Amino acid sequence: MKNDYSSNGKVIVIDHSDNKHRAVLKSFLPDSFYWTVAINGDFTLSFTAYDDGSEAFSMLTGQNIILDHEQYFVIKQTSDTKANGGTALQVSASQVYTDLARYRVWDNIAKNNSHVGTPTDDASQTVQPALDGTATTVKPDQILQFYIGNADGSNAQHLKWAVHGNFTAQPVVFEATDDKSGISKITETWTDAVIYPHGYCVDVYTHDEFYKSYGHRIDYLHDTSQIQLDTDTSVIVNQVRAVGATYSSSGTGTADTGLPNGALGAGSGAVAADARKYLGVPYVWGGAGGARGGNPYSGMDCSSFVSQVYKDFGINIPAYTVAMESSFHEIPYSQVTTGDVGFYGPHGGTHHICLMLDHNTMIYEPQPGEKCKTEPVNYYRPSWFARNDQMAAVVAKSSDDSGTATTETYNDTSAQYYFQPFLVTDEESYKRWGPFAGEDVTSDTITDASQMKDYAMKQMVPNPSISITVTKITNEKPILGEKVRLEIKPINYVTFVNVTGFTWYPYSNNMATTINLNSNPKTILDYDASFHNSTEKTSTIVNNWQKMTWTKQEVRTFGENIQNADDDSNKSGSTKTSG
Repeated sequence: MKNDYSSNGKVIVIDHSDNKHRAVLKSFLPDSFYWTVAINGDFTLSFTAYDDGSEAFSMLTGQNIILDHEQYFVIKQTSDTKANGGTALQVSASQVYTDLARYRVWDNIAKNNSHVGTPTDDASQTVQPALDGTATTVKPDQILQFYIGNADGSNAQHLKWAVHGNFTAQPVVFEATDDKSGISKITETWTDAVIYPHGYCVDVYTHDEFYKSYGHRIDYLHDTSQIQLDTDTSVIVNQVRAVGATYSSSGTGTADTGLPNGALGAGSGAVAADARKYLGVPYVWGGAGGARGGNPYSGMDCSSFVSQVYKDFGINIPAYTVAMESSFHEIPYSQVTTGDVGFYGPHGGTHHICLMLDHNTMIYEPQPGEKCKTEPVNYYRPSWFARNDQMAAVVAKSSDDSGTATTETYNDTSAQYYFQPFLVTDEESYKRWGPFAGEDVTSDTITDASQMKDYAMKQMVPNPSISITVTKITNEKPILGEKVRLEIKPINYVTFVNVTGFTWYPYSNNMATTINLNSNPKTILDYDASFHNSTEKTSTIVNNWQKMTWTKQEVRTFGENIQNADDDSNKSGSTKTSG
């Protein structure tokens, strides 16, 4: 469908199988007709229509199109209801962009190159991304080209697309998935990008291209009860472990073949080889091994594994981390060698343990669903390291000082990191809010540590989330992404905040439009200047999209002044909106 129709203030129903078949809908209830829009989120239309015997009402069926104020919505759900004693339909529709979920890129289609190729910066070349899990370095336009097709609408979905602003190419793993999921890789990769469809065109914006000022303002003279402010510190993430891509590495060695018999050799090589023979044994919580007895190959947990290796050399230690602590004494990491262990958690409250194969490598039973494996120590660095003197004596002996055991050659293939996993911290947020550790930030495609750090920093949430919801007294359509000047005069507070979502009743004289402002915490910043000097000057805070944070005093002062303003609002006041 071409994007060349205008509703001219009318609600038009279009037959999805024949876009020339259309009718004006007049029987909807104005107070029930509303849009719900959010950045990179909802874009829906809902209304109730009564049966007036019109052609338009009869066309309110699934997949037909509603055209309203230059936007096209696909009817997804209808349900019978009653309105004023007559038959009515409750209709729910979504912007046509969401219908991309109906289309799919199949693996065999891509392999046969029958899906439109992906253009590079050189228009004479195309790139056909692999669908085997490897990454292709691309920009958003190449993702759109792959999953939708030509930008001019000559594709199966009849959608146009456009990219606004300059994006830096990033590695992306393409998948045989539905087109909407494929396009979502844009906001997953470029986290501040915005996908906002207009009619039958999918527009993708950089942050600076989307958030702009159009000269509108919202002034609250006295009645600040119209402001709903929500804050949430649970969303803060200011420290993560960055884990990048890996490659396979293999090697050979020897280990005894039988069940533990205590007749092993000595030295660091014997201890390491003995531990390695349990590689691949599944993690079983409370499983066999060591002080618990039983066949260790049936499954062990972290503590029974370490206890088992020690038992192989005639050293009896418990198979429970806290109880094991008394069998060891803490040592600095600089002294760590084969046979030492790493504890996780504080003294007296440890919850996990690993065995050191050498100064840089650990071997351990990870967690349910995994198997005994080796990793660099920095992959999951222990809280503290410890040594058992009996094991240290075994390691210190030369390899021919004690008995021998039957051995075999083994092949050990393991994943090696291009760079060791490392901790990334937003120092400013950490200083002001304390530690808020998040899940590992991982990438199967990033092989450069500095690029991985940049990627991890973008995934963090350095401040509490703040959402301001205001209720307008006019029925003017909000502009998503607009920078609006917001002034709260009782506290002399002025700032520019972004419109991040809205609920709009375009045909109602009774239902108020609500706007969500500043759901991203990067825009409300320096409160001290306005609150502490409110009788002297007005502080203007402009959103420059920097990762800034507040002091605890700023947060406390902000809350106190909002409360004072709410108390004042009980006296008198009005809400004014101007554009």
